[in-house]
Formats: sequence, structure tokens, C-alpha cells
Amino acid sequence: MNCVRLVNRKHRLEADESCWTRELVWIDENTQLQPVCARALNDWITHCGGEAEVTFVSGWRSYDQQRTIMTDTENERGWDYAHQFVAEVRASEHHTGLAIDLGIAGKDQDLICPDFSGPLADRMRECADQFGFIFRYPKHKTEITGISEEPWHYRYVGVPHAQIIADHDWVLEEYAAFLKAYTQARPYLYDDGQRRWQLWTQPLTETLPPTENTSVESSQLDESTCLFVKALDPDPMLEGRDRAWVELDGGALRHNLTVLRKAMAPHQEIMAVLKANAYGHGLKLTADFLSRQGVRHFAVATIEEAKVIRAINPTAEILILGYVPPQRAAEVSRLRLSLTLTSYDQACQLDQTGFTINAHLPIDTGMHRLGEAAEDLDAIVRYYSLSHLRITGLYSHLYEADNLDAEAVAHTQAQIDRFFHVADALKQRGIDPGRLHLQGSYGFLNYPELRCDLVRFGIALFGCVAPFRSRMELDLRPVASVHTRIAALRSLRKGEGAGYNHAWTAPYDTTVAILSIGYSDGLFRSSSFQGVEVLIHGQRRPLIGAMCMDQCLVDLGTLPAAIGEEVVVIGVQGSESISALEVAEKNGTIVPETLSMLRGRMPRILV
Repeated sequence: MNCVRLVNRKHRLEADESCWTRELVWIDENTQLQPVCARALNDWITHCGGEAEVTFVSGWRSYDQQRTIMTDTENERGWDYAHQFVAEVRASEHHTGLAIDLGIAGKDQDLICPDFSGPLADRMRECADQFGFIFRYPKHKTEITGISEEPWHYRYVGVPHAQIIADHDWVLEEYAAFLKAYTQARPYLYDDGQRRWQLWTQPLTETLPPTENTSVESSQLDESTCLFVKALDPDPMLEGRDRAWVELDGGALRHNLTVLRKAMAPHQEIMAVLKANAYGHGLKLTADFLSRQGVRHFAVATIEEAKVIRAINPTAEILILGYVPPQRAAEVSRLRLSLTLTSYDQACQLDQTGFTINAHLPIDTGMHRLGEAAEDLDAIVRYYSLSHLRITGLYSHLYEADNLDAEAVAHTQAQIDRFFHVADALKQRGIDPGRLHLQGSYGFLNYPELRCDLVRFGIALFGCVAPFRSRMELDLRPVASVHTRIAALRSLRKGEGAGYNHAWTAPYDTTVAILSIGYSDGLFRSSSFQGVEVLIHGQRRPLIGAMCMDQCLVDLGTLPAAIGEEVVVIGVQGSESISALEVAEKNGTIVPETLSMLRGRMPRILV
């Protein structure tokens, strides 16, 4: 991503805008940014405590949108005003998805000149460079930028560029001119207090240096210049990244949340299903993030999971989907949790405790797992007469919603008909059934037209749906990636064995990497016999031999590697990617099992 690309009237973007639109993520219902910018923005706002106060006025804009904004502003406010505050097409930073106009909630949010002032705005400006942002259009630099002061407009350029610009009180035009004086033979040296950097430029027409050096990053500074940045010190190893860990892409999670909300009917709300440690993503971290994005309904499997969310979110509805014994009624009532009534006997026992309890009633529409049979309306009605139970929801589960075969679709439609027949029959008897929810992730993706109040999103929220199982095509991004490091390297001759029972024998002279992750971290022990691969240096290499509890083996072949290097088990590295769906299919299982098996001893790190 060309984060330092200079864009203004003199340095316009290419006529083809597609290179800036491929990876955009939603940060709210109306605003898109590049993923790297979205993640940094979220960290910046959270650091300053502005989650409830900051609003997003404008992020990425297409060329057509910019043209319309310019024309409308000229017509409404005059040519001079428009060209003072609005950039021309291809001359606007908003086309890159690396610029954001911010506002303060409750203040005037004029699209051209929003109000971003006050204590929070001051705090954010003071530390913007720490998160890779620059105050792009200061008042004392108008003659250089050609744009009047815009206290609301920030541009992401990343590190170390933002720190260098802040240190010298420059704007991007001055920084670009400064960099052009440095070459590879005479680079600019910068020390940010943690790492040392070399920066230099060269014309785009000249041959680029080899890409094997992963410590050198290249990007386009303007239409004729290439910028190179080389880290002289290794990446500082952040806490938790020494052995094996799971990274959570906050930008992708916010994007998925927004995409799903936009696809839902206006009256519907999301019930985030966070059972099994949020499908392996980390319950506490995920619940906190979603709560800050306005999610008000959660579903889990146990009281222990519910207590984690309640400590984070004191007002959310939290539904326990599994069985809860009457002995815990006092705790449930005190924590204001909602229970699933798994049977009438359980419901009576809970009622007899005398504690007021909110509950959802499951209807058995064909899965034969929990709840009363949809055909027995009298059995269902009796739940509503229990004096201490407040039934606030009615639900069922579509057991074949991810199967698009004709027979499966017929079964699902029969379930849908049975469920809504129950809901309508209750209303006809003067009974409020409560909030209706029938769809899980695939239930919504394949039957979005259903008139439910809540949609239970689990695996879709985390961006791991199988496209061949879904009618609706939504741009959902994987949230979790799994990483580890090379612990040791072993040279093997052809015919030598490795690992337990020498289950693998080298078919040629090769190097074997021992990774610091094993089946006790949640990998399937059979993975190395099922063709599962990992990414090293952006290349696929196969797992081999019998997996150990805490390590596994990879055949490197001739691929160079070093002890301590990062390896991607699930995720993206370079231009290659390995999805959870791929790993699940090779192991003969499903994505929810693959992710929920990831053990808690691996730290979850929000990036």
C-alpha cells in the first residue's frame, strides 16, 4: 500500500482508480478506508477515549463522488469556496482511502467543513503521529498545500513517516521534496527511539532493487518517484508473539459488522454469537470490541461465558443457549441474563425458585434438539403462564440452512413455515412471543427475507463463510490469523526420517523447520497427513510427520529460513493466503470446529 503517496493539484492520481479500491473496508455504514488506515484509526481513537464521541464524516471517495461534491459545492456556495476546501478529481487524498474527515458527535457535521474541535480533538492531534497520522492542512502551510486549514482532515502515512513529519513541522509536500534529495548510496537515517531506519528515493523508470530483502519496503511517492524504507533493526517483538499466537484484525471485524448491518432490514439487530471463546477468536477481546461498535445482543453457551461479557457490557442482553440448572437461578437473575428454556420441567423448576428470570423459548421445528414441538401449541402456551419467567424471545434453528440442494431447501422452508405458524398462533391468542430469531449466519445468507427481529451471527461475523454454501454474496473478511515461529532447523539426507516413529522420510536432501505450535494449541494432529500447508516467506510449505503436542515439522526443501522467523498457519503472507476453510476441508471438518479448537494458551492480539 502506497501510504506516503503525495496527492494534490500538481500530483494527481492515475485515471484508473481500481488500485485504490480493491481492499477497502467499512468502518461504519457510510465510510470506507484502507485496512491499514482503519486499524490505526481504531487504535488512535481508542487510545484517546473517543469511541463514543468521534464520528466519521468522510473517508474514501470515488472519482465520481468527488466530481459531484465539487459541482454541488460550486452551485451552492460559489466557486471560490468550493476550490478553497474541495480538491479536484484525482487531486483528492480521499481517493486513496488513507484520509479521514472527523467530527464530534452532536456537532454540526457539514460534509465540507465538519466541526472537529474541543478537548478530544486536541488530544488526538497531539498524538496523531504515534499512530501514523498527520494533520494534513494546517493554517500556516496553506501556501504550500493549496488548501485552507482543515482541522478535521487527517491523512494516514504510517511509521516512521508521521514521526519525521511531526518532528520537523512539515506537511507532506515538504516531506516529499526532502526525501528526493536522498539516494540508496546516501540514504536518510532516522531513529524513532525503538528502531533505526534508512530512507531513499529513485525515479520509477530505474530498475527496482531485488525484493528478497524483506526489511526493505518500496512504495510510490508520486507519479515519478519510488520511495524505499529499510528497517536497520528487527521488528520489536511485541508481548505474546514469541511462540504461537492468534491475531485479530479489528478493521476486518468492524467491516464485517457494517456489511451485515447494511444487508439486514432496518428493524433487525445483530445478536453476536460468541460461544466457544468467540469461535476461537477470544471472548473478552471480541466482546469488548463489538460492544464499542454498538452491539446490544449476545449469545453464548454457558454462564461463565456470559459473565465475561456482563463485566464488559452492563446493559446488553446476553442469551445462554445451553442448559442452566435451577440451582443457578439467583446468579442468573442478579446478572440479568436470559436463559434458554430447554424443557418444561426445567422451566417449572426455575419458576419455583421465585427469582425473576428473562428467558427465550426454543421451538423444535425439525432439528429435535431443544424446545417444544412446533405442532404442540398448547404445550408452548403453558410456558407463558409461569409467573416468575419473562419470555422475551422465541427462536429455532435451521439445521440445513447451509445446504442449497433442493431437498435441503424444502426441509428448511418447512422449518420456517412451522416457526412462523407458532409465532402467529401465539399472537392470535393474545400472547406476545417476544423477539423472533430463526437465522444463524447461513440462515441469513440464504434466507434474508425472513421477518425476524434478531439475527444470530457467529461465523459470518468472523468472515469465514463458504461461498459455495451461500446465495448472498457479501464482502466478508477473515478476522483471525494464526502465527508461530521457527524454533529449530534440521538438515536431512534423502532417506532419513523425522519425528515420532519416523512417520515421514525425506524423499530428497532437504531442510526441516520445527515450528513452535502443535496439537495442544488446537491444530489437528492429522494435519500433516492431510496435505495441510503453512506460509514461510510467502510460500506454501507442507506439514510433515506426526505432529507433536507443542511442535510440528515443515519440509522447507531449498527455501531459506532462519530460527525465530514468523510462520503463518492461517492467514496471509505476501501474495499467498491459507484460509480456515481450506484447513477445515483438508482435515475433513468445518470452519467452526477448526477455529474453536484454537487453545486459550495462544494469546489473542488485536491488530
